Amino acid sequence: MALDQTSADDLADWLPASVLADSQLPTLREALQYVHRPPADAPVDLLLDWRHPAQRRLAFEELLAHQLSLKLLRRRIQSDPGWPLATDGTLKSGLLSALPFRPTRAQLRVLKEIEQDLKLARPMLRLVQGDVGCGKTLVAALAATQAVQMGRQVALMAPTELLADQHAQNFKRWFEPLGIAVALLTGRQTGKARSAVLEKLRGGQAPVVIGTHALFQEGVEFASLALVIVDEQHRFGVHQRLSLREKGAQERRQSRARSR
Repeated sequence: MALDQTSADDLADWLPASVLADSQLPTLREALQYVHRPPADAPVDLLLDWRHPAQRRLAFEELLAHQLSLKLLRRRIQSDPGWPLATDGTLKSGLLSALPFRPTRAQLRVLKEIEQDLKLARPMLRLVQGDVGCGKTLVAALAATQAVQMGRQVALMAPTELLADQHAQNFKRWFEPLGIAVALLTGRQTGKARSAVLEKLRGGQAPVVIGTHALFQEGVEFASLALVIVDEQHRFGVHQRLSLREKGAQERRQSRARSR
């Protein structure tokens, strides 16, 4: 039985003794034995509340394994080639000058950090957090100007069609006066309307596209996707977000192969 194997002396325990001592946690062997075969005098209240050290030991290891797997995934993603996006900021200045207000210091600070990341020859992985109405969408639009000015494409993915429509209206209001086309791609589009958008993305005539999950579906191709922005990213699965990112990664790999 698998439970009998938990009592083996050679059971692998990946957490060093120093970590267990600092956190006052038992070994893996001790934790498994206690949880599955608690003694008669075990504190039932602690076990029912999941506060017993044996339970905390197992939860700690699971969370640590999850965190390490994410770090490994991040390292693998950032080993892929990326297009350095360094511009003189002309397009960004045009957008800023057209705004009826001045961005906050926090917005400008976050934007500066994003711009520094975009200049690197590796993919950017960044989470922008803020309260509703704090101006995250404007930061995303200003970041998009860096890719668009370099002749690359930007995709913004939203979890619902209503939110995608709202973003499309904002981006059109900001970008179209600057001569930048903004496309919208959602699941409800069919026939000629959908085909027209797909052709613009494939040919590069749509530098900016706003959409829903339809963006990472099969058949959607980009000419040079360099920046992917995901709104409310927690509402998409990891593999869903990566599938959209992969559409741009394939183009970068092909571009690097052709330049060799």
